[in-house]
Amino acid sequence: MSQRIYRLQVTKDQLGFAAAHFITMRGKCERLHGHNYRVTVEVEGFLGEDKYVVDFGVLKKHAAEIARTLDHRVLLAAENAKIAYSQAEQHITVRYEEKYYVFPLAEVILLPIENTTAELLASYFCAELSERLHQDGVNTLKMVGVWVSEGPGQQAFASIEWPQA
Repeated sequence: MSQRIYRLQVTKDQLGFAAAHFITMRGKCERLHGHNYRVTVEVEGFLGEDKYVVDFGVLKKHAAEIARTLDHRVLLAAENAKIAYSQAEQHITVRYEEKYYVFPLAEVILLPIENTTAELLASYFCAELSERLHQDGVNTLKMVGVWVSEGPGQQAFASIEWPQA
């Protein structure tokens, strides 16, 4: 007999974040701009002993914590080979060819991604959420997925498959 697979989805106001970013593409660097991002979390898995896949409260708590780390920050892609970073005292200088910005360190988050596209932000968020759920001992999941929306009708999805419990 095959086991049923269940999918849960969470999207709440506390899963949004406002942030500035720019991306490099086709040999140029976009202007610095911002979005009011919205995040939707999906998990897929099997019922545990208590007859649920994962506690909605745990899912919301971890997702909201990750969103808070990104909120009201300048999102920078630490692994982008086209961007040079230098840090002095409480500031970081960001350079792309002749273009540069200087930001207070407290207002920046360097993300371990190559570009701050919606796709890679979804991937980063997904990896962070997956790690937190794993550390919490969640073992009923088959997949963790995250949608990141930059605005109405414009979103990207990334997912991580988990081994069966």
